Amino acid sequence: NLSVLFRLLRNPLSVVVIFVVVYITSASKQSETDIIVRDYKAQPTLSPTSSPITNREASGVLEQLEAGILYVRNETFADMDRGDPRMWALDWILHKDGMQLVSDDFNLYQRFALAVLAYSMDSEAWYYCGGPGTNFNDTQCYIFSGKQNTTVPYGDTTVWLSSTDECTWFGVTCSSDGIVRGVDLSTNDLIGVLPYELTALRFIQKLHLRHNCIIGTIPPELGQMRHLLSLELHGNGLSGEMPRAIYDLENLQLLNLAEQYGGDRECTKTDGRVVDINYRMGGLGVRYEENVGLTGTLGPEIGEWRSMKGLYLFKNSFEGVIPESIGNLRYLRYLRLNDNYIGGSLPKTITKLKKLRDLQLGDNFLVSSLPSDLGRMTDLRILTLNGNSLFGEIPNGLYNLKKLSALRLDDTLMREDPWLAVPNEGINGSISTFIGGLQDLEYLYLNNNPISGTIPTELGLCEKLKTLLLHRTNIEGEMPDKICPLRDKSLSSVYSDCRPYNGTAVPFIKCDCCSDCCDHSTGVCIADD
Repeated sequence: NLSVLFRLLRNPLSVVVIFVVVYITSASKQSETDIIVRDYKAQPTLSPTSSPITNREASGVLEQLEAGILYVRNETFADMDRGDPRMWALDWILHKDGMQLVSDDFNLYQRFALAVLAYSMDSEAWYYCGGPGTNFNDTQCYIFSGKQNTTVPYGDTTVWLSSTDECTWFGVTCSSDGIVRGVDLSTNDLIGVLPYELTALRFIQKLHLRHNCIIGTIPPELGQMRHLLSLELHGNGLSGEMPRAIYDLENLQLLNLAEQYGGDRECTKTDGRVVDINYRMGGLGVRYEENVGLTGTLGPEIGEWRSMKGLYLFKNSFEGVIPESIGNLRYLRYLRLNDNYIGGSLPKTITKLKKLRDLQLGDNFLVSSLPSDLGRMTDLRILTLNGNSLFGEIPNGLYNLKKLSALRLDDTLMREDPWLAVPNEGINGSISTFIGGLQDLEYLYLNNNPISGTIPTELGLCEKLKTLLLHRTNIEGEMPDKICPLRDKSLSSVYSDCRPYNGTAVPFIKCDCCSDCCDHSTGVCIADD
């Protein structure tokens, strides 16, 4: 019995003398290279823990793991329940693993950490390559080939918990010195809570576990993975506050924690229980509680991510404001914070992000006008601010964004309390003739705003338009003749207030080519094609 043996080994009267050597792994730092991200699907098998068959508990491995990994939370194996995934991982290291590592093996920490991940994430339930067979004898990793309509060997890749080099396990990438640099188990039906023992992968640069059924909270210890360049945990069922320690990952180039609620993903554990990410802890808790995703605020420390290129936090429950320090992220290209509870105004420093291509802040609680110097962000392709309490006119600088393909300023007029934030709410003014210069524009949403004036003829120069929504505005007049021919090209949806006002009065817009005509007073739209 392991627990009895642990107590025996710690008894000062015991005749057994143990020499503990803490081995610190050293490795040359790998030069930063682009990380190739691949999506795989997968499928596995674990076997129940059996009784110890050797005296390896006295080999120093146990003490080494406690001193090098578990010390982070001041834990010991003796304090753990027998069903703890870390106990299973220890038993595998000591008795099941054919490599039979000793305390000073350089890969002991990383092999144990990966084993803890496998046991914590119910690897028997993985879609691909998660189980080594009943007797831990299976090694070859198989994936499904649509071309051959059957499973085929996936190169030299092996299954997890097999007695092969962990660098050959499915989704694991190592450098030439045998150090784990990346783990990618995306879309593989991982089910469980992230173990903090992953921090033993001290030189990891890529951790991609997206689109699984990972539940619980993000362990703050992940902030110790200082070499991390890319962290993708989106599309899971995580909850709780985003740990502030995440800001310590100053080398991050990609952080994606998005879509932690609202998904339709379910996973089935090996014991038959179903995990539904719409509920906290996947619905496995005592009572069902709706999962609202990650919470907390965006701190000023966000400015420390000076290497960040992609920041994705949408579909969570973040509050507070966007810090002014966001302007420090001069390499940022993608910023998606939509579908949260973020308030305040747009920080003036946001226009310093000259490399930004994609800015999505829709469906928050922003109360703001558009920055007058918006035109500085000349690389911007996508700008979505819909569903906020915006006010003021469209600044002329916006028409300098020549690469813009999607512009959403819709639904910025909440119309009534308690959502009416300011008296002059909604984008007003008119559409400038300069809009004809946005010739890459494909999607233009200006509906549900008090914007007025007429539709400029120059809009017909935007020949790539696919969707044009101008209904429930104060725009009047006729749809320009130069716009209607675009219906024979890519323009499939055109909405305007071309139905009789309140069912009887003259329509706001006369349109012979609109796909849908709307009643300005009721908002009811009827297809007119």
